[in-house]
This record gives sequence, structure tokens and C-alpha cells, in this order.
Amino acid sequence: MKYKTSLLAILSGLLLSMPWSYSLLFFTIFFAYLPLLILEEESHKHDNPYWLFNYTFLAFLIWNSLSYWWVAEAQLLGSILIILINSALQATVFWLISITRKQLKISILFPFLIISLGFEYFHTQWDLAWPWLNLGNAFAAQPKLVQWYEYTGVRGGSLWLILFNIALFSLYKKRNIKNLLGSLLLIGLPIGLSLYLYNQDEKPISSKSFSLIQPNLDPYTEKFNPENEEKHLDVFLEQADYLLNKTETDFLFGPETMILQAINEDEPLESDSYKKLLKLKQKYKQTDFFLGVHSYQKLGDKIPAGSRFSSEGNYYYEAFNSALLLDRNNKPDFYHKTKLVPLFERMPFVQYLSFLGKYSLELGGYNGTYSNRNSTNNFILSDSISIVPIVCFESIFGDYCAQRIPETASFMCMITNDGWWKNSMGYKFHFDFSRLRAIENRRQIVRVANNGISALINTKGEIEQESAWWEKAILTGEVKLYFRKTFFSEHGDYMGRIAAFFSVLLLIFVKIRRISQPKD
Repeated sequence: MKYKTSLLAILSGLLLSMPWSYSLLFFTIFFAYLPLLILEEESHKHDNPYWLFNYTFLAFLIWNSLSYWWVAEAQLLGSILIILINSALQATVFWLISITRKQLKISILFPFLIISLGFEYFHTQWDLAWPWLNLGNAFAAQPKLVQWYEYTGVRGGSLWLILFNIALFSLYKKRNIKNLLGSLLLIGLPIGLSLYLYNQDEKPISSKSFSLIQPNLDPYTEKFNPENEEKHLDVFLEQADYLLNKTETDFLFGPETMILQAINEDEPLESDSYKKLLKLKQKYKQTDFFLGVHSYQKLGDKIPAGSRFSSEGNYYYEAFNSALLLDRNNKPDFYHKTKLVPLFERMPFVQYLSFLGKYSLELGGYNGTYSNRNSTNNFILSDSISIVPIVCFESIFGDYCAQRIPETASFMCMITNDGWWKNSMGYKFHFDFSRLRAIENRRQIVRVANNGISALINTKGEIEQESAWWEKAILTGEVKLYFRKTFFSEHGDYMGRIAAFFSVLLLIFVKIRRISQPKD
């Protein structure tokens, strides 16, 4: 019996991991929870309260390990910690779902929906946020199936998958026409709606020309070598000069951390790298420059947790992973990456335990906690067009991106450096997140990578242009502008917020009920 139980847990873990390991096998997610639901039913026969937790932890450990083992390419310790923490969290959530179901003596459907969706939302909000494995992300490479994300975001996909897994479990227990028809409707109606929406066309109000440069610098041997920083920037500027001299372009884009020399946001001309960029910008006044930089702000008496100290200048400062816009007036504007990678770019809970800041793990050539303080949601240009900047890890957070979509003509620009993960599923799946953001907000996305995939993605999540993996590339084209806000960009992750609120109430009620029950 124990052997069979272990096989069920292993099978569920393998099925859950398939969409994140081989995108063509996305369909396994429709029945991946079935073995775990069988285990949950079996757990009623066991006196050990942690029996279910132990086996679900095994399943989720397999899911997490196979879905982002590639983090170990950059940081082995960080990869192990992320896998263990997320596996334990997911097992705890499923365990709480089972406890709630047993305590209230109800079907597993209600607690599964409320608690699971509530946890997914919570896992986008706190300091250990890692929503990579939110169920709705399983369709990242299948945009035709989830065009209705413009109404629900990925939480709608999670809802769909939970409902279908429960329907299959009901069919497994009671093989009748009613359950079969219910399952067929659950799979067919959302796909039919998606195909209908996919065939609807919305006309852009205008378009703008762009050029982007993918330098393709190896982050391990080239990109973050201090001796080569100036040379790499000079090569980028020479390429940009050649492009802009050849044809007039509205936007020039460069990838994340294109400029590594930290720029003082209050006195940017202190930076030699910034002065070189500005000199080129002044030559092409009609082109807006957008690229990734490291920047900082000096601090006065108030020192936020996670700030850094300059021993040379004898001052405290906040460091940022930023996007820089130089507009047609040559005025610099900085957007700070807000959703920072936990353990790497910002130590969790550093605002409460400031000493943790010095223990952040090295990634991409830098070590130390970044600040996530920001005052800019999007870049507003002189002609009232807006660019919504997204920096790397932020592309995983649909709610955060949607909240910043303006009601004016706009597009999204995502800058990244995916070379840390080498030739793994990591950079591919990270790319596909941008396709979901395009659908949710019906905005085109210009994606600019140091290495990985640079692309132009349309409002249906389709790839109009893309670069090859691990090659230097230049893309030029037209990005179309739209101004209609979708239901999701208007209301954000409303499903997640509602589920999180009721899951807290539900768990409090269950806890009170357990305490108040007389003990035998």
C-alpha cells in the first residue's frame, strides 16, 4: 500500500511539472491533481495528521525541482532554498485544504478553490513571492487557449484547472453521463470563448518605429567583467549610432543593466557612461532612448532597511536595478525594479530584520540588497504616449503589470538578461510570461534581452518578430499603440484578492471550530 501511495505522489509531481519542462505537454495539467485527490481521500483512513502532508510534499518537491532546476546554473544554494521553501508551502496549502474539508464535512471543491487561489495571490505579494508555478501559467506557451485572460488574468486559468481536476475526480469516482458531460463542458466552453476572442480584431490608434539591440554578452565570462564594461558600452553605442544614422527611429531599446556603472539619479553627469549615452542622444534628438542601468540615490538622516554604505564617499545610499528613459528633451527618467528576486536581489523581511541585507546571494555579478522603492509607474512621453517598463522578474506578476496600464496610447517594454540560465527551459518559459501579459492588457510588448529572446509580441500573445538564442541581434519594426483598458487591467487580480480574503476567514473559522470541539 505504501508503495502505491508513493507512486501516486510521484505521478502527480511528474504530471504537474510537464508544462514547465516541455511546453507541448501542457495538457497534463488538466489531470495532474487527480493522484493527489485520490491520496486526499485515502488520508481519511489514517490517524497520522501529517500523512497527507508527507506525500504531497514529495509530489510538490518533484514539481518544483523539475520546473526550475535551472536556477542552479546561477546559484546552487539559492536553487535548493527556493525549491524546498515552495514545496513546503504548497504541501502546507494542500494539507490545510484537506483539514478544512474534513472539519466542515464538505466536498473538497470549495476549500480547494478558495484556499488555493488565495495562496496564489498571497504568493505574489509577500517578500518570498515566487509565482512561477501558479497553475494559470501552464498555458504561457498556448496563447490561443487563454484569450479570456483579458478578463481574469492567470487566476482564471488556475480556477479552470482546479474545476476540471475536481470534475475528473468526480468522474473517476462516479462514472456517469452527468459527470462526463460536466467535464466536457468545462474543457470546451473556455476554449470556445478563447477562439472567439482570438478572431476579434481591434485597430491600433497609431504606431511607432523602434530599433533594439541584443548584445548577447555571456554573464559568466563577459557581461559583468569590470575590465570590459566600458568596451561593451562603446560597442553598443557604436551599433546604435550606425542604426540611427541609417534611418530615423522613434525608439532605441537596450537590455537590462546595459550600463553597469552606477548612475547617481540626482547628478547623472557624474557618470562617464551616462555622459557617453547623453552625447549620442543629443545627436539624435527625435529618438527616445530606453535601456537598463544600475542607479542609486544618496540618503540623508533617514536610512531605510536594506540600504548600502559607501566607504569611499562616507554616505548611505539606495541601489536600484533600473530602466532609464532619455526623452526628446534629453531629460532622464528612472523606473526602479520593484518585484525583486527573493534571496538574490533583496533578502526577504529585510525591512524588519535589517542585518539580513548583507546575506543576499550573488547573482549576475552583483551581491547586495536592492531597494524596491519606486515613484514611477510608467514613462509619459512628450506626445502623451506612455511606455510601461517591466524589468525581468516583474514579468511574472500579472497584477502588478496590469495596475500600471494607463488609459492613454501605450505599449509595454520588458528588459531582461536571461543568459544566467544557459540553454535551459528557464529562459524559454520566462519569455512566454510576456505573452500572457500582452493578452491580459491587450498591449503590444517590446522585449529586449541581453541574451535570451528579444521580440515584438502583439496583443494576442503572438510573436511577430524574435531573435535567436545566444546570438547578437538587432530588431527593427513598428510597435502598435492601443489605449483601451481591459477588464483585468482595470480591476487587477480581483479573483485572487477575493479568494485571499475568504480563505483567511475560512481558516480562522476552521481553527475556532477545532478549538471549540470537545476532546474525546
